[in-house]
Amino acid sequence: MKYATYNQKDYQLNIRNDMLRLRSNTPDPGFQELIDLGGNKHPNLYIKVVAIEEVNFAYELDFLVTYKGKEFSPYSLGGHILDENEISLFSMDSNDVACYGFEKQEQFVFKKDVPLDDIESIIEVKKPILIFEDLPERRNIIPRVEVRDYIMKLDN
Repeated sequence: MKYATYNQKDYQLNIRNDMLRLRSNTPDPGFQELIDLGGNKHPNLYIKVVAIEEVNFAYELDFLVTYKGKEFSPYSLGGHILDENEISLFSMDSNDVACYGFEKQEQFVFKKDVPLDDIESIIEVKKPILIFEDLPERRNIIPRVEVRDYIMKLDN
């Protein structure tokens, strides 16, 4: 998913014709309630169109999960993980079968379902895009004690 930082706040981002369309669930200053092409209003969904020069940063957000000291990609992150109390991790490294107990799913894809309490952290990886792509990626580590609260907020 793509995001942009505008007025010290991160917003979901769509890019259209060299303009950025910021999306918010709150009526932030300058944002308009979304009315779709059919004329339907969408309460609690607000948009603002800005030029790229008006944002402080634009990025694509990915996630990694630290398990037994190594970073893996999650299949997904969301409330369902809290319900199941485990997270599915995947790897393309065949060594992870022997070292971490991953199972082969298909050629070059290995998977392991890990209890949520066994992961060490979730890492937000913000990969710069557009005019910011030459900047280094930014990482934010969510430690184990904050993982459940963080996942709960992802669905909101």
